[in-house]
Amino acid sequence: MKKQIIILLAIFCLLSCNRNEHQDPTHNFTVQRLIIINDYNEILMSNQKDLWFTPSLVYNKSQFIKEGLDSLSNEYGIKITSPKLQGYFSYKYDYHPYSTLRSYFVAKYVSGELKIPEGKDDVQWIPMDEAVEKCSVSSINQITKQIIKFPDVVWGGSFLVSQVGDEHPTKMVEKFYPLFQSN
Repeated sequence: MKKQIIILLAIFCLLSCNRNEHQDPTHNFTVQRLIIINDYNEILMSNQKDLWFTPSLVYNKSQFIKEGLDSLSNEYGIKITSPKLQGYFSYKYDYHPYSTLRSYFVAKYVSGELKIPEGKDDVQWIPMDEAVEKCSVSSINQITKQIIKFPDVVWGGSFLVSQVGDEHPTKMVEKFYPLFQSN
């Protein structure tokens, strides 16, 4: 059963690939978010325009999931352990007809000198509790807390994104539920 769910999740990710950009949705798309933890229990966070997040990518290139996540960590100048799937979430929007699927992976830092990727203003290792609170988007904050608090479970859940001026508040519409135990 566990292998079937993993295969289904991988198929969903692959079917969601396309070349359009995340910022101007004209399609359904997939986002992969990577929670990287170092030996000091700090999480890698990046800053862009005063917003703090864990590293992520819009899955829009012809590459496998692991290739995309390795490429993402390389943008930060670091090597990581093999990423472990920890969550799979759906987002619907009340201001356009598209949706996103968001995969959350956790990996450990292995080596490398941290660097600031193009388009980012800053990157820092931040203590876990502080990093979660510093995260600028409420749904990402909630999901990251859940994954850190219960690391032996792969989580699912759903969010509704609204648009209020330039803001995009999110609301949980399906509470977290376990997809399966992780190993």
